[in-house]
Amino acid sequence: MESNEIILKLEESLENNFGEYGRTNYIIEKLEKESQLPNSDYLYIDRMIKLCDKISVKIPQETGIIFENILSEDLIKCNSCSIEIGLEDKSIRRNDFWFHDKCFEKIPIIESIHSEKIPIIESIHSEKIKTPLKKIRPNYRNVESKTMIPQMIFSGGLLASLVGTTYLLAGEFISSMVGIWGSVMYVGIFQSQIFSKKREKISIVKTGIPGFDSTLSAGFKKNSSVAVSGPPGSGKTTFGLQFIHSGAKQFDEAGVFISLSQSVDEIKMDCKSFGWDVEKLIEKGKILIVDLRPFKIKNEVIVRDNSLYRGEQIPFEHLTKFILNSIKKIKAKRIVIDSISMLGMQYSDKFHMRQGLQGMIQALENFDVTSILISEFSEKNKMPREWFTTSGIIQLDNQIINNEMKRTIKITKLQGIKHSEHVHPVEIGNDGLVIYQN
Repeated sequence: MESNEIILKLEESLENNFGEYGRTNYIIEKLEKESQLPNSDYLYIDRMIKLCDKISVKIPQETGIIFENILSEDLIKCNSCSIEIGLEDKSIRRNDFWFHDKCFEKIPIIESIHSEKIPIIESIHSEKIKTPLKKIRPNYRNVESKTMIPQMIFSGGLLASLVGTTYLLAGEFISSMVGIWGSVMYVGIFQSQIFSKKREKISIVKTGIPGFDSTLSAGFKKNSSVAVSGPPGSGKTTFGLQFIHSGAKQFDEAGVFISLSQSVDEIKMDCKSFGWDVEKLIEKGKILIVDLRPFKIKNEVIVRDNSLYRGEQIPFEHLTKFILNSIKKIKAKRIVIDSISMLGMQYSDKFHMRQGLQGMIQALENFDVTSILISEFSEKNKMPREWFTTSGIIQLDNQIINNEMKRTIKITKLQGIKHSEHVHPVEIGNDGLVIYQN
């Protein structure tokens, strides 16, 4: 490629906010002066060109599958204009729909009967019918009055006093009649409180990990998010992989595994070591493994992949869009992110880090998936941020006793689910994790 063509590509990369602004301009100046560049700059140029171009690679011929640039392939389309939302574009998410910020501003606003402004959201696939795909209702809850219980106690006491006074003044028969009619009126007034309906059963998601669903708890609450934390070697990744594999294999629930520390090939090898037929489940569309490591080896050189890890004002926006689109691909019900600790290294602003993390977790919980967020943690470290935003916390640990690794597990928090409060031994065997009673 000629120098002029390279300069055009580099200028295009600047427009798309790819790479490093200062380095790109420096290379452009060198090329304009026809100066010699080191090999590292040529590798950088090659990466910028690939990011600007849509890459298609055909493999193997018998399948006819075409793998495209993962970033361009998985961009979410705007629900208003149907144009893909670029990684550098500002966007807004409303009721599981994504919009360019400018497109969202054009959406008509109607007044609800409760004087609340509600945007009319239409499907990009609808043609003549212009009705909202998902009815938006004000977030009202039927809350029992805090004064109802004191009123019941006061009314009951008043009735008892009336019966007692009537007995002293009018005799046993009249007081009995007053007691009967008073009881009937009391039950009629407070009927809804006395005969309140039983609480609805909580939907449970079985982990499929031997010992967990029987010894520790019944499973996870559906659509909840659980932080699985522990030091290196405690079995966190195995826990997450087993959760995804068991869901696809035993419960017919598709799952997405987002890796921020290992390659897809390494993860597949880990699964094979436990005898899990992950390859078949991937082919059937039951499991999707995604490599989103911030640092990858390209042309035998370790380079940073900035495409999803920018210091934007609201972190996690691009990553959340990518994850939600991956869930849509296979209609996943389970997702594991390994690990959240790697994401924390990408952002210098801790407030934006926590804000983005909370937004991502809320998006996952609203997307009808049960999620596991893996993080590094030991008693010496500060409490992880995800502990404050997830609905469950599971701690894995390992200790060396008599030159032998002893692994343990305990549930610190699992909202809405009764669980063991003890520390239980864990073994990693030929089939994966097994949890035992004390």
